[in-house]
Amino acid sequence: MEGFLSSINFHRYRCSIMDYDYTFTYNNIKFGVITGEKGLLIVKTGSGGNIYGYENKYLLLSEHVNQRYNFSVIVSDNPQNISPLENFNTTLLVAERYNLSFNCHDIYYFGVSKGASYAAMYAYKYNWVTKWLAVNMPIFINWHLLKDGLDKLNAPQKMFVLFGTNDPSYRYNEVLDLVKGNVSKGFIPDIDHNFNNSTDKFIEMLDEYIFAN
Repeated sequence: MEGFLSSINFHRYRCSIMDYDYTFTYNNIKFGVITGEKGLLIVKTGSGGNIYGYENKYLLLSEHVNQRYNFSVIVSDNPQNISPLENFNTTLLVAERYNLSFNCHDIYYFGVSKGASYAAMYAYKYNWVTKWLAVNMPIFINWHLLKDGLDKLNAPQKMFVLFGTNDPSYRYNEVLDLVKGNVSKGFIPDIDHNFNNSTDKFIEMLDEYIFAN
């Protein structure tokens, strides 16, 4: 790894106030990092989303995961002017660099909307990430790419694909039954695409579908 990324001096410390331990920008993508000891969670926001999210939901989620499970969390924003493959690869490259620094035992991924679509299309390329949670992905935007990627996902990798029952893609979820890869699907009652007024449920998904399985 060359340039700025190879020069990042990842370190572990906790701030005294609620915020990321540090933030930086690489390849025009912004990252927020909270440091822990036992593993790593990679979080990819939806299209155009920033590392904090509405009402700080990504920061609150990161704090929850760090405090309950002692995991490090890397949150990546999702600029609209970067291609999906480059966007995703950059995020996973940063996570790989972090893992090389700290040798994280368990590495998981949580993607929302477009961040979930990236997981469906490309997760199979990153077998060092064992659990994937893809939430409210737009199921009929590039469905052929989504299915092709999901078909290639094999154990020990596992993906949970979730839809809120008020999300537009929920009504089409049966197409996932055609997928041949190691994928499970689930539903969250009365949740819309953006989890409006449902930050608690947004955070609780990690407990149920990533850390309890």
